[in-house]
Amino acid sequence: MERRSERRSLALDDLRITIGGVGLRCSMRNLSPSGCMVECHDIVAEVGTPAEVALLPGHVALGEVAWQLGESIGIFFLEPISPKVVAHYALDDWMLRNDWTLASLGTPRG
Repeated sequence: MERRSERRSLALDDLRITIGGVGLRCSMRNLSPSGCMVECHDIVAEVGTPAEVALLPGHVALGEVAWQLGESIGIFFLEPISPKVVAHYALDDWMLRNDWTLASLGTPRG
């Protein structure tokens, strides 16, 4: 049963996440204001484990593991992220991705 009411934007970005206090470099496969799916090697993540996803510089989305299937992990954000941050990761023009001025969008976490 699909619980998500928002459209997911496909993404293909490597980023840093922390799951249960363990920092990892993972590949983000999709992103929405309420969560994301990442692929991480060699980790077992239990549902409900705290997670932090480092998006733009200075912007960390706090969440928890919603599910894991093999190397794929779904992370639910405790507070929605800005749709502008989602749009940044969904840009088709990868040359624009070097504009980190979007880091001030939404509510930064540290």
